[in-house]
Amino acid sequence: MKKRSNFTPMERFHEILVGHGLSAMNVGINHIRIFFNGKKLFDYYPLRMKLFDYHNWHQLTYPSFGNGDGKWETELEGIISKLTALPQ
Repeated sequence: MKKRSNFTPMERFHEILVGHGLSAMNVGINHIRIFFNGKKLFDYYPLRMKLFDYHNWHQLTYPSFGNGDGKWETELEGIISKLTALPQ
């Protein structure tokens, strides 16, 4: 059995969500639904670091030594800020 690695640092991912007042629910293996004020905001796929905001797909930068490990955090923060600024 091949073990998949999880590219998303999940502890940090959840810290970012909480910092923005978001909640998360596991929908299935490698599928997390994110809510804002009780409404679906986006779906996240941590193995692929992909986010679907119900209009567009977004690919976050994979963290790795030397490529700016926090780049994915900045990308995620930017997407969340844009989505939460939209009228719900």
